[in-house]
Amino acid sequence: MIKKTNISALSLAVMCSLLVSSCAKSVLITNGARDNKPLIFNNEYKTSNLEEIVVEGSAFCGIPSFSKNNKNNHKNGFLFTFNGVELGKTNRILPTLTLVGYSFASQLAIQRAFGQKTETIGNYTYKTGEYKLGFVPSYIIGLPIAGMFNNLTWNNSALSGASATLNYRLASEHPNVDLFYYPKYEVSKKNVFGEEGIKLKYLFVQDATLKARVSGATLIHK
Repeated sequence: MIKKTNISALSLAVMCSLLVSSCAKSVLITNGARDNKPLIFNNEYKTSNLEEIVVEGSAFCGIPSFSKNNKNNHKNGFLFTFNGVELGKTNRILPTLTLVGYSFASQLAIQRAFGQKTETIGNYTYKTGEYKLGFVPSYIIGLPIAGMFNNLTWNNSALSGASATLNYRLASEHPNVDLFYYPKYEVSKKNVFGEEGIKLKYLFVQDATLKARVSGATLIHK
């Protein structure tokens, strides 16, 4: 028999999760094992090893992808007391703002590097205060530099929302599973300084993969 205290705690957790996720379009809630100690089900559960789940993400100039990182359309999954991997979600507005800041800073640096126009009157040469390179061309030249710095600043953006997506897929793809336990994860990221040497592509792009192998238990109804 389930203790009343456990029921109260679970009810409180459900209410809190619903309040926090009120802006989400869909929320799935299920239960997970508390730790990695051997589980004894006393013949009350049917256990199985679930198929590996792979969650992929990417980012461009530090901004999370709209296609890969939004694959489940902002749907979330919560696994109570599940000892799952927790990867934070990067709000796109933050890397977008820093990209704008880097862009203007690099634009100004490019203008200063090209110097100011000069005029000569007699034997006297002076600077006019006007840059040789205009705003638009200097901004275009400086934009790739800004994107590179922004990508290095937000070097975990490709994994943005990966854990929430993983939890959602666990719950949605295995609706008959009552308990998830013994999770094993593999997280890989590709960046400019990878194992295969320097990849110039990853100066601006990030790729990441989160793999999970989880066991599941289904209550046997007698």
